[in-house]
Amino acid sequence: MPSGDRVWLRRCLLLLACAWPLSLHYAILFAAPDWPARINAAAAAAGVLIWAIAAGSLGAGILAAALIAILFGTLVLSPRLLLFAPPVLINAALGAVFAASLRPGRTPVICIFASLEHGELPADLARHARLITWFWALLLAAIGIISLLLAALAPMETWSLFVNVVSYAMIATLFTGEYLYRRLRFRHYPHASLPAVIRNVRRANLFARR
Repeated sequence: MPSGDRVWLRRCLLLLACAWPLSLHYAILFAAPDWPARINAAAAAAGVLIWAIAAGSLGAGILAAALIAILFGTLVLSPRLLLFAPPVLINAALGAVFAASLRPGRTPVICIFASLEHGELPADLARHARLITWFWALLLAAIGIISLLLAALAPMETWSLFVNVVSYAMIATLFTGEYLYRRLRFRHYPHASLPAVIRNVRRANLFARR
């Protein structure tokens, strides 16, 4: 796929990632009850389409069509599942990826990101990266658990505020806070700019390095 097309696909994915939680929270607060599940279905379908276009294969197109059919079938048969499941499943899956990378013989996820910036990691940076991988695993697991508890016990507005606003603020706080701490704690090493760190996270192929 031409590089220009990939840039547009990345921009579409970024726009989707920003618009989805805000639209969902607005719908929960102000729209009719059936709209939040519809927004989740539409956002997930858009994400699947972007992935299929990026893959550019017949198999990906067939799989995308099947996934979209499942999404809209779920929307008809069990809209509450479509509403409450995504934040639990997404954060649980991401937390599992971070946690699994801490097993013996594996490379911690943050070490993968850091190696794109520093190459072979010095021992102190490697220890720090491993510790931060633990933090990310615990944070993502906590977000998934809290999302599940709020879905079961709290008003919809409270659940939405946490899932669509607070959880993203928690993730941004850990990401930015760790970056600032690392620049101060390890000031004797060169450090990339924050935009460069974000680019490294985007281009890291975690599954190829597992």
